[in-house]
Amino acid sequence: MFVKDEWNGLADLLANLIEKYAAELDIENLPDPEKKEDLSAPDIEIQKAA
Repeated sequence: MFVKDEWNGLADLLANLIEKYAAELDIENLPDPEKKEDLSAPDIEIQKAA
């Protein structure tokens, strides 16, 4: 049994857009992503107000 919810419309739209433009974007031949440096927040000491 198929249950339709509010996300099905968005999922269908995205699937259709990907299918339509996949050939033009040449997704199979994209370069490998470069390794990014760690962008997490640095350790910061938080001091309480006196």
